[in-house]
Amino acid sequence: MTEPRKVEPVLFPGPEGVLEGLWCEPGAGAEAGLPAAVICHPHPAHHGSMHSKVVHTVFRVLEERGHPTLRFNFRGVGKSAGTYSGWDGEIGDLAAAAAYARERSGRRPLWIAGFSFGSWIGLNFALRDPEVVFMIGLGLPASGNVDGRKFEFLDRVPWPLLMVQGDRDRYGSVEDIRALRDRLAAVGRVELRVVADCDHFFTGRIEALREALKDGIHALADGGATR
Repeated sequence: MTEPRKVEPVLFPGPEGVLEGLWCEPGAGAEAGLPAAVICHPHPAHHGSMHSKVVHTVFRVLEERGHPTLRFNFRGVGKSAGTYSGWDGEIGDLAAAAAYARERSGRRPLWIAGFSFGSWIGLNFALRDPEVVFMIGLGLPASGNVDGRKFEFLDRVPWPLLMVQGDRDRYGSVEDIRALRDRLAAVGRVELRVVADCDHFFTGRIEALREALKDGIHALADGGATR
């Protein structure tokens, strides 16, 4: 029988000073040897933090699979030092979080997940790190109406990519997210799950989000090819 998970508040070094996180070791009895997963929160300038309900849902799904997990606050959020950089500096924060997760888990391969702003940061980082083996993006701002950022930099998909989007997401329309899926599916393994009757924050649809995550991960990772 699996024992309860253990969640530990942690502080670790980042580019602008200390970064705050929550490290979770799966309970005893969970499958051993799975990569650690680092989860990135939504926009720091719009009250995003590691305590987002969406971030917590991703954490629970991955923890239940047996992954060690790290949720963390970007610079300037909570106890994390520094100030919001305007997107690009936060990629360095994720690199620091990845280094910490690797040190704690003792394993080089990583899963990366990100919600909204965090999906843009996560995908940027994942393209630069050859030991990322799985990527999850939720609420991707694919329509470019958050600070004008889009995903043109994605010219390859060297890891399985799961995208989960609400069908009423004002930052990433179904039309735009499907166009992104179709473009990326030509260069890698991509799954898209669209959650019905759902806004950008998955308001009132957390259980549907949970099921979409589990279904999409199963479709891409079943059989252990990415473990």
